[in-house]
Amino acid sequence: MDVKINSALKRARAYWFVDGFTEMAAGGLLILLAAILLFSGNAPQPSFSYWFLSVAGEIVIAKLVGILAAILILWWLKDHFTYPRTGFVRGKQLTAAQVFVIIRNGFLFLFLPILALLIVSLLIASANNVLDFMPEWFPVGLGLIMAVFYLLAGEWMGLQRFRLLAILMALAGIAIGLWQFAMGFQANTQPGILQPLVLDSINRTLTGLGFLLLISGLALLVSGFVTFLHYRKENPTPYAEES
Repeated sequence: MDVKINSALKRARAYWFVDGFTEMAAGGLLILLAAILLFSGNAPQPSFSYWFLSVAGEIVIAKLVGILAAILILWWLKDHFTYPRTGFVRGKQLTAAQVFVIIRNGFLFLFLPILALLIVSLLIASANNVLDFMPEWFPVGLGLIMAVFYLLAGEWMGLQRFRLLAILMALAGIAIGLWQFAMGFQANTQPGILQPLVLDSINRTLTGLGFLLLISGLALLVSGFVTFLHYRKENPTPYAEES
């Protein structure tokens, strides 16, 4: 009996992901953030302060606008495509405060992993060592954090594809870390590299994180699209009550 109840609870939790729209929206947001990071990591800036404020501002604006747009688009898609096919019992309408909480939680989910990595790095190493190894282990750390999140989410909702996504994100983070290590070693052994250590380290870190988010976003898009095709095949037309 407990197994059946637990299985029913997992199916109910996973219903938000039954059509693949949520994964595709999340993938699109990650790709947008990846584009900002990749562009910022390779675009020349007049000064470090201007560069830092520009990157931070673009990321914050992209997160806020992207999360709000994703919520509104998902709301419309589910109201017009998903719920007419497999049903939904709507409760109270979301208030402005509840929408703000959703946006805040999404922002914290995207921001806190980077902040946690930075705090831990400062606690266990000096600033110079952090700058030296940041391009290598930041993508590894973020990839593992994302993998743990999707692994737990997959277990909580009983979604096997989330476990596969977790494995992919962990492997992507490790591969990007190794790539950055090789690039850093090559740069350190080549004469004539005059770029300051700080800017070089930060640029490589942004590039690595950008590729990690790009790979993760593409994986979510593919997973969501495959899920959508399966859902549409199983539910080709909206449900109509018999008269």
